[in-house]
Amino acid sequence: MRFTKLYLLLMTFCFVPGLSALAQDTKKTEETKQEQPSQPAKDLKPITTFNTSIPLDQLKIMVRPLTKEELQGEAKAWFELLRNKARQIAAARLGVKKTNEAISTSDEQEAVDSLRKAEMVQQTVDKIAKKTEAQLTKQAQENLGVDFTDNATKSDESLIAQKPVSLESKSNEKTKTADVVTDETTAQSAEVMKQQFLDNLMKLQDERTALSDRLGVVLTSLALKGGDVETYQKYITAVSGIELDTSDASTSWAGIKGWVVSKEGGQRWLWNVFRFVFILLMTWLTAKIGSAVVSWLLERKVRLTQLAENLISGTIKNVIFLIGFAVALAALEVDMTPVLAAIGATGLVVGLALQGTLSNLASGLMILINRPFDVGDVVTAGGVTGTVRQMNLVSTTFRTFDNQTIHVPNNSIWNNVITNITANKVRRVDLEFGIGYADDFEQAENIIKEILEDHELVLKDPAAVVVVHALTDSSVNIVCRPWAKTTDWWEVKTTVTREVKRRFDLAGISIPFPQQDIHVYSVDGTNGTSSALTGR
Repeated sequence: MRFTKLYLLLMTFCFVPGLSALAQDTKKTEETKQEQPSQPAKDLKPITTFNTSIPLDQLKIMVRPLTKEELQGEAKAWFELLRNKARQIAAARLGVKKTNEAISTSDEQEAVDSLRKAEMVQQTVDKIAKKTEAQLTKQAQENLGVDFTDNATKSDESLIAQKPVSLESKSNEKTKTADVVTDETTAQSAEVMKQQFLDNLMKLQDERTALSDRLGVVLTSLALKGGDVETYQKYITAVSGIELDTSDASTSWAGIKGWVVSKEGGQRWLWNVFRFVFILLMTWLTAKIGSAVVSWLLERKVRLTQLAENLISGTIKNVIFLIGFAVALAALEVDMTPVLAAIGATGLVVGLALQGTLSNLASGLMILINRPFDVGDVVTAGGVTGTVRQMNLVSTTFRTFDNQTIHVPNNSIWNNVITNITANKVRRVDLEFGIGYADDFEQAENIIKEILEDHELVLKDPAAVVVVHALTDSSVNIVCRPWAKTTDWWEVKTTVTREVKRRFDLAGISIPFPQQDIHVYSVDGTNGTSSALTGR
């Protein structure tokens, strides 16, 4: 029944707001309507306070079509409710203080006065709060043209603080009308009243949290439409949370215990933490599955390089993590709107400060598009020679042959020569051997050719080239150009060089070192004769 009433109320609000006002307006002419000035913002009556415990999702729907002026009225109404609730909490805390005074004092009359003052303050504040909520609820129902009496009854019951135990009701039957009460009876009354104040305080704090949430929904919509909400936000921050009286251990423990077991306190945050962890877990699973699916699609359908596949799948994984983390923070009731606004406002400044990073980003995109190398390739780029390990949009990671890890900015790579040593499957091995002028160069050529023919890693096609290349100052140089698979290049180079040296030694062919002839002339000054000394 209540769900049906609430549904009809929302339908009334969304499609035919202000039924009573609409009936009156139909009696007026169109000309009169145009001449009538708009209603001042201060005269706007609230419509969302018809139910102070309205669910947050329904409240968000109701405030969405409201104008800035209307939302200001709604914010004022919810603020009044929150302020009265804060007063009730203050009265309850004052009651706890007064009961502590009554318990600790030895003066009977002073104890009785303290208890009565605490009771009177609480009742007065509760009465004001009840009256304020009743007025705001009635105004909202009148503006909506709906009588939601069952909710009003519930709100009245929930708002009225539990009346503290009367001092006279706990007095002895024989001294019920007497002015003096025994010490034992006063102490018992104070203990009972203190416990009731503490219980009421926990209840009021839960209600304050609920009102703060609803005021926050209104303020969020008001801020999006250009309203000033700073004062309201500061007040919410000032009255939020729990206060512990360190001078009273029992009161502090009761406050902590009450917050832990309350629906708007410990239970709420326990549920929020559970949602936070659950969302992070689901985000991790989604990111892992999404990254694997993207990698499979890129490998099977698009056929990009491994470097590009890793970068794209890793970027998607990070984006999913970022979105999931933002959603998880929202589950912890962290307002992401200021964070996003700050990111947008500082975007230009960050862009100017990170010009070098943006340049690396552009270079990284160019490398991915042109694909000069891939993961596992041996590359000389940016002054570094090594195996490509991974790449992001800012830098490329190389592993050198002596097992060093070097991160090179993409801008340094793209703006310089890139040599992909292992891009092709077959590679030529360039060797050059020098022999002495007195040695038989044809014999040396035949030895080298035999070595290449017998080597199992040297390819037959393309054919190897062995030919005298140059006559230098100290040697006759023979060029040796065998071909091998890129993976066998280093082994072919080292093994052929070793075998040539061994075979030349067996054949008596020398491999000369650089040498120079020096001729020294001397002149004898007495007889004018000269002599020459030749050395090497």
